[in-house]
Amino acid sequence: MKRFFGVAVLLIPLQLAAQGGGGNPDLALSQAERDSILASYHQIFPIWGRKAIERGFSLPAPLGFNIGGFYANQDIVITDLGVGFNAPAQPVDFITFQGAQAKLTNFNVRTDLWVFPFLNVYLMAGTGYGETTVHLAEPVAFSTVAEFKGSNFGFGLTGAFGIRRHFAVVDFNHQWGFSSLLKAPVPVNVLSMRYGKAFRVGPRHKRMRATAWIGTMFQSMKNETVGSINLADVIPPGTDSLFNGYQSSAWYQNLTPAQQALVDQFVQRIAGGLDTTVVNYTLHKKVADPWNLLIGGTYDWGRHWGLRAEVGFIGRKSFMLMGNYRVGL
Repeated sequence: MKRFFGVAVLLIPLQLAAQGGGGNPDLALSQAERDSILASYHQIFPIWGRKAIERGFSLPAPLGFNIGGFYANQDIVITDLGVGFNAPAQPVDFITFQGAQAKLTNFNVRTDLWVFPFLNVYLMAGTGYGETTVHLAEPVAFSTVAEFKGSNFGFGLTGAFGIRRHFAVVDFNHQWGFSSLLKAPVPVNVLSMRYGKAFRVGPRHKRMRATAWIGTMFQSMKNETVGSINLADVIPPGTDSLFNGYQSSAWYQNLTPAQQALVDQFVQRIAGGLDTTVVNYTLHKKVADPWNLLIGGTYDWGRHWGLRAEVGFIGRKSFMLMGNYRVGL
């Protein structure tokens, strides 16, 4: 009853860095460079691109193709659990969770377009794998680990704004996480903000540049989850021994007759029916730390090739690395 949690963190925060421009003398186009670019400039996107170049902004090629990887490790809070063994789920409020952690590795692709010099839109898709560890505190204490596979699809908007020699980036994306363990995809929203600086690297004619930023990210996902899983995939060997003499314990005696019947069925199945038991579940979940901090940057070789990296910490821990290729349009 836990592998699906990692699907909800199939988050690929691939925000764009500002490209510098008129407010940064180190990156602003000279008058000769502006005249040279505008003499053969016939691009449709970004809209108002010609006006931006006239003001000295060095614009990236508008259409981008990106491929990369993402890793995340975060805590999940689980409440309102309901389970059923080869039957519809029913509430089991006598089960208490001590905590849960989800780890994810995701490989993804993205296509983006600068519609305006300050606005980028993108589509993303990915596939990944990971594991979720769940710790139970009551009625018995034990931990279990399960692996999962999942995929995601989403779209987003990025706004980039120049502030003197620096830039600010605000990004929002909406994604759906899919898994064979879930009856419906999990919707996820991610909002992030970054503040940084762009600067030139090496000789001017090579057009190499870099950016560095700090920022923060907020993540939210749908709370209610419905799914199913094979009992053998989530129960570690020897778990049935934890229930020796359970019918005489105080916690069992305090259960309702329906809850006692559910516990009896669970113990019987882990003692000999793991391979034939499917657990249907319902629950509410949320990210324990919806906010975290970010440090990242980019490095671009000329107009077409670039590399982006970012590290997340304090709360959710993450790492992202992505390569991109940009073309005119």
